[in-house]
Amino acid sequence: MKSSKNNIVFDAKRMLLSSQSPFSVQEAYKTLRTNVSFSMPGSDCKCIGIVSANRGEGKSSVASNLSISLAQINKKVILIDCDLRLPTIAQKFGVQSTPGLSNYLSGDVQEIPIMHIGDKGIDVIVSGNLPPDSTALISSQEMLDLVEKLKKTYDYIVFDFPPINIVSDAMIVASIIDGYLVVIRHESSEYQMVSETIRQMRFADAKIIGFVYNGKGEDKKYYKKGKYGKYWGHKNYYYKKTQ
Repeated sequence: MKSSKNNIVFDAKRMLLSSQSPFSVQEAYKTLRTNVSFSMPGSDCKCIGIVSANRGEGKSSVASNLSISLAQINKKVILIDCDLRLPTIAQKFGVQSTPGLSNYLSGDVQEIPIMHIGDKGIDVIVSGNLPPDSTALISSQEMLDLVEKLKKTYDYIVFDFPPINIVSDAMIVASIIDGYLVVIRHESSEYQMVSETIRQMRFADAKIIGFVYNGKGEDKKYYKKGKYGKYWGHKNYYYKKTQ
């Protein structure tokens, strides 16, 4: 009989994008990938920050699956778990959580702790040990230097940041992020909280390239214009491009 921990790992890995994923989910991520690519033209390495207003919106799943989707078109992608307080990337991919980002930034390890996820075609830097001050690490010169090193190798660097309304980590490094995707969950995200997230991002001069609206369920594909813009939708995942 499998332990509950193993079951959790199995369930997390099952949520990752693959050829076995429902057709609608695969198509949704292809559309998200295309929109992201068109929103960030050019051949240089692109840094994409995935954020949400609060926990439980699905940002880590979006970060993971967008990374996988980009790798499916032969892009060299690395996913970095910057949510050092409550990380989930290691669990999703069924790998060890240390050594990771915090260990490298604090000087505990000298080599960049990159893990290659062979069946997904991406590289990952997990969170590492829980640091006493994660904000200080994320905002450090070591973090900036790390990103510059990775830019020489990768087409895309995807950052899974902690929720903006909980900590400011994602905004501290806004200057090195080419574009942010804000993840909003159906019947979970509150208007005031999302509005506050956008306010903070604008204050930090962060570039929002779109919104991902997930968890809608099994609705049919649709395209509608609402009060706050146009949304493309197909079952579980939706995307809104900002102006």
